[in-house]
Amino acid sequence: MSEKERSLEWYKNAIRNGMTFQVRFAKSNMWPQYKAYYRHEFTQNVLPVNLVFSILRSLVPQTYLRNPSVSVTATKPGIVYEFHARLVEEIDRWLLRELMTKYEIKKMITDSFLCGISTGFIGYDSEFGFSQKHSLDQSGIASLTQFDKKGYRTEYNSNINPGMPWFLRARPEDVVFPWGCESMANAEWVAMRVFRPLEDLKADPKYKNTDKLAGSYTQRRTAVAGAVFIEDPLPTDHEWVELWQVHDAKTKEILGITMDADDFLRKEEDLMQIEGLPGETLVFNPDPDYIYGIPDARIIEPQLLELNEIRTQAMKHRRIDILKFLYSKGALTKDAIERLTNENVQAGVEVDSDMPISQAVLPFTPGASGILADMERMGEVIRGDVRETVGFSRVSTGEYQGKTHVSAKETDVVQWANQIRLDERRDMVADLLTNVVRKFNQIVFTHWTTSMVKSVVGPDGAKWWLQFTGPEIRSEYNIKIDPNDAGVTNPMTKKKDALDMASGYAQMNMGLAKSGVPAPMEIQRQFFSQFEGINIEKLMSQLSQMAGGGQPRPGAGQNPDQPVPPEAAAQMMMQQRGR
Repeated sequence: MSEKERSLEWYKNAIRNGMTFQVRFAKSNMWPQYKAYYRHEFTQNVLPVNLVFSILRSLVPQTYLRNPSVSVTATKPGIVYEFHARLVEEIDRWLLRELMTKYEIKKMITDSFLCGISTGFIGYDSEFGFSQKHSLDQSGIASLTQFDKKGYRTEYNSNINPGMPWFLRARPEDVVFPWGCESMANAEWVAMRVFRPLEDLKADPKYKNTDKLAGSYTQRRTAVAGAVFIEDPLPTDHEWVELWQVHDAKTKEILGITMDADDFLRKEEDLMQIEGLPGETLVFNPDPDYIYGIPDARIIEPQLLELNEIRTQAMKHRRIDILKFLYSKGALTKDAIERLTNENVQAGVEVDSDMPISQAVLPFTPGASGILADMERMGEVIRGDVRETVGFSRVSTGEYQGKTHVSAKETDVVQWANQIRLDERRDMVADLLTNVVRKFNQIVFTHWTTSMVKSVVGPDGAKWWLQFTGPEIRSEYNIKIDPNDAGVTNPMTKKKDALDMASGYAQMNMGLAKSGVPAPMEIQRQFFSQFEGINIEKLMSQLSQMAGGGQPRPGAGQNPDQPVPPEAAAQMMMQQRGR
């Protein structure tokens, strides 16, 4: 590979071409308009019906996984690998909770609806990329590049900590892919734009050649033309630098560049490229040729504008339709007119005219009621078109059907048809999370090189305290995230679930008791995992204690002060079974 092929100018041109690709095929110049609809920013003198907001606020809670259930199984047989799988499963569940992953997923669902694509990046230790040469010691487990020499922070995301993986959503307009890219899996590189205060960038030891950098008091965004800049209007107290962070799959490097500088600000091995580029995309409506999908907002925009037009015209016609009257000059005084138009009832008004009252005062009603009825019908037609396009029924948006009486069977059929499309989106979110968890695991296997202790429920149902390092549990695992936990729950459904769980568990044990064979712990574990709000590990440990006389077993592996490696736990469990 020649130096010219991957020179600084090469990357600058590649990013500009990628931005042109984004504008031409993703129509990214329209994204601000779709976001404006969501923020309820419409032109003046328009009575808006904000379908973008209402549909999106119905879509997010039905699509994201509130409490994703991660199930990890070993691909290799043996009790030791079962212990390894339980450790990995416990780590994954803890990371998803600790790193607030579901909030990033919510933002990605919103991005995909408005822009057709959303991108999240996986990283470790620092928001701007872990650097092995700046690690605290030879173990390479963590660095302190989040702080300057005085100990002040140069990174401000509280969900990113030294020695920990992270997952963050990136703004769609700030993520650039190579021209013609079809998916993240075959992308040659991906570039992400971030804005950092100039003083923080200079204080970050991962970057070099920063002495001559100049910032601006507005966040200047490079436009497609390259030399033209778009500036955010509000100044701040900081000088900002537009930094492009490039992950290159061909060279397996991470690079930091700006469009103004003549040198690389960073150029080193990208440690996050463990299973491909460290990014994942979420696209609900994929384009068969390009990575950018079709935004739902683009599809429903014509209906949105038409419905707003109908509501605005209806508002004007209602104003015209208010009762008015014509009167002969001098027939009514100003006081009489005030008495006629105020809120008081039974107002008597004297008419000063020689002609009959029917001629002196003439009611004037344009009569737009027929037009208003037609507009109302057209509005319902448009709403139906939008629901058909997005795949939402009235029931799924919290409304009853249009008829007075709706049978339970009809509601079930409508909801079932709606669930088909929602399930597809939930499956996409589950696939996204699965890929994120896989990359989390690879980071753990690589970088968690110091000894750690965690408690898990072993294959015997007992609680074990295990000591391990990331490299010791490195292996291939089957990871499954159940997308069906996104259903709506309330006190009544929770109560019903509790009764069903108790009844089902009793029936299962009664049937097995007749044969003298207890229910295997793995079957019990799978059974209880179907019910939300159950701490599986705690429950299985309690069941194991009850089966053993109600008391925890003392000794190594049974308390946090005496943890044992998974291999030792497996050997001890086999010995206990052999007694």
